[in-house]
Amino acid sequence: MEEMNFEEMRNQFAILKDQLKKQEIVSDHLLRATMKSKKSSINSTKRSCYIAVAIALILTPLNFYTHAWGLAFSIATCLMLIFCAVATYYIHKPVDKLNFLTDDFATVARVMAKFKKQYNQWLYYVSPAILVPWITWACYDFAWKHAPEGVNPIWMCIPLIVGAVVGGAIGLYYHFKAVNAAQDIIDEIEEK
Repeated sequence: MEEMNFEEMRNQFAILKDQLKKQEIVSDHLLRATMKSKKSSINSTKRSCYIAVAIALILTPLNFYTHAWGLAFSIATCLMLIFCAVATYYIHKPVDKLNFLTDDFATVARVMAKFKKQYNQWLYYVSPAILVPWITWACYDFAWKHAPEGVNPIWMCIPLIVGAVVGGAIGLYYHFKAVNAAQDIIDEIEEK
């Protein structure tokens, strides 16, 4: 009778072990599906950047017709936009290479942490270094150099400042959307 109890216990242990393994597989699949959906939030920031850069570059030739901006400013703006698109590609490249269905969680967490760090460095260090001089130059070039006679240049700066604030708010929204998605992936991996 003791032998039968031991055999039953062993069978029950094997069944329990099999159920735990199945539950772990289901949990693993759910986590990977969640990570994949978070990646779409990260990719939406990249797509938005590329669309904004493409629209701006397409509209640049209009300046040659309107002469609202100087040639040097227009060229500098195009170069800045191309630099931003290349930087976005570079920062997103490791995330794009991830396969959330097969890559191990340690690799995913490491890539997400690096992505988050680079995105934050871009926001806090690179963006101000680019945008403050660019907005200043835009105000000078548009409002002071090309203002119609009799129009106060300060009034000409208001639309530029409003545009910078709106653009900055949109940029911050997409920045935090991507960073929060990366942090959510890291948190879910750490909870596993």
